[in-house]
Amino acid sequence: MSSGTGKDEPQVALSAEDLLLGRKAAKYMNVLCAVGIAACIGIALFVFANVPWDTRMPYDGKYNRAGTGIPMQIAMLPIAIVIMGLWRSARKADSHEMNKASRAVSYTLGTAIVLGGILGQWAMGQSILVSGGYLPG
Repeated sequence: MSSGTGKDEPQVALSAEDLLLGRKAAKYMNVLCAVGIAACIGIALFVFANVPWDTRMPYDGKYNRAGTGIPMQIAMLPIAIVIMGLWRSARKADSHEMNKASRAVSYTLGTAIVLGGILGQWAMGQSILVSGGYLPG
């Protein structure tokens, strides 16, 4: 039965093996996202504890010639929000309904997004620590 959007082909039923492997992939993404969120929160707490509260993210770009930047509290949010969105999608009721290609994408792209987010949080935290005077710049 077609929903009327996209392809007119009926959906192929997934085998029991696909559903089992899909559950494993969804569980992997849940654990990976939880670890990613914990790492982002840990980095943010370390930064908040070691720099003055009014420290701003360094920025000397085109749209803010004063060079004041954005507050560090806001600079630490975007990456954690992306990982939380990925985690939310991995916790949906039908998240385990994946074929082989979907599982491969989930494992590779999901891992890349979470690890990239952690590294991005680390780099942003390091620049804030330099700006706040905790690390030598």
